[in-house]
Amino acid sequence: MSFFDAIRAFFTGKKNTPYAPPGSAEYFNNANNNDSSSNSRPKTKQVYEGRYSKVPDWAEGLNNTDLVEELSKHVVCRYTPNFGMKKIMSATVGPDGNLVPEYEGIGGDCGAIKNFGMKIAKRDGLLMPYRYFDLEMAYKCCCDNPKKCPFFLAATGEADAMSSKQRRI
Repeated sequence: MSFFDAIRAFFTGKKNTPYAPPGSAEYFNNANNNDSSSNSRPKTKQVYEGRYSKVPDWAEGLNNTDLVEELSKHVVCRYTPNFGMKKIMSATVGPDGNLVPEYEGIGGDCGAIKNFGMKIAKRDGLLMPYRYFDLEMAYKCCCDNPKKCPFFLAATGEADAMSSKQRRI
């Protein structure tokens, strides 16, 4: 701790913690307690979470196995999503040493999310691309109105831009 750090700590009331090597327990404890380091650390998320949407009449009262089959029957989107039971693990290690689950439930993926997941993730301020969407998103976009899906909009915008370039040539 330098002289200027001591003066700053005196006036601001913040104590500067000693250096801890990356990977040590002290490093992770300081990173979790220090607000500035946790805000500067980029977020990652693999599942795009849709806003709450009402459950359609055809989906009420179905168990998860039947719901996966019914979702496939009611798809409106042209990018044909694949639905299934997903247990997606995050890159965060829990206190017991195992990976922490990020999402557990019915999820899906499609061609639009595979191609434009990174574009939408960058728009949301994330570093990793989205790879899946949750059940709320499936109700709202895949089975009701695809124009509410950011991945669908990015894919159709790219297709429109490509066709306009081809017409010019």
